[in-house]
Amino acid sequence: MGAGEFVKLKCGSGTLQGLATSLKGFGPAGGTPDWLVSGVWLCTDRDQYLATATVEVLPDGVVARTLCVSTPEELAAHVDAEVPDLSARLRARGNGIDLPEAATAPPASRSLQAWPSGRYSMSVLVRASQRGSSVNRISCGLLFRNAKGQSLLVAADTSTLAMVLSEDEELIGRYLHNCEELSPADYVALTAA
Repeated sequence: MGAGEFVKLKCGSGTLQGLATSLKGFGPAGGTPDWLVSGVWLCTDRDQYLATATVEVLPDGVVARTLCVSTPEELAAHVDAEVPDLSARLRARGNGIDLPEAATAPPASRSLQAWPSGRYSMSVLVRASQRGSSVNRISCGLLFRNAKGQSLLVAADTSTLAMVLSEDEELIGRYLHNCEELSPADYVALTAA
């Protein structure tokens, strides 16, 4: 098997550090329809982050669904940077629609579920995806585990742009199939190389 692409999380190492040490609350971002989780709020004692799924098409044709974790302001700036390119592509195809600027996401809901205080661990999940003779590694989620045995999965769905937000051990076990778990320090060291 040959080495394929390594798709990184879309977030800074400072974001990972904050989530690994001071997660306080989490919950789905509100939206329509309410059963579809399009984003997940992750709140620390200092910051609020919105986790969303993103797509990257790899050179071998694999559609990699990875995780983006950013502040609402960072997400709005990223969307604003992409709008001119998307608008130009729409105009080139004869569509006269003008895309609006991105609105800053509203603050996280006050009804977020609290993450239990005390020690916990966080892992970055990297999914192996084989295509032909190469294996791509796609950073796809975060897994939190506390000393009481509770787990929380925040990850990109494997086939859509929806998010997976779950505390169900059976569902988490199924998601972890073909994933490796890396500590934040190991992940940062791997991506820095």
